[in-house]
Amino acid sequence: MLLSYRGFCYEPISTKLPKQQDFTTAKYRGVSYKVVKPITITNQCKSQFKYRGVTYIQ
Repeated sequence: MLLSYRGFCYEPISTKLPKQQDFTTAKYRGVSYKVVKPITITNQCKSQFKYRGVTYIQ
C-alpha cells in the first residue's frame, strides 16, 4: 500500500509480532492466576529522515 503525507509518498514498514503468548502461573493468597510474560522485540530496520534539508538516520 502506498501512503502519502504532505506530498511525500512512502511504503509502510510492517513488523510481524509473535502470535504465541507465554503465560506464567502465579499464586497470591491461595488464588492462582496467569501472568503474560513481556516479549521484547528489537526494531532492526533503520529509518532515514530529512528535516529542513538535513538527512539523518535513526
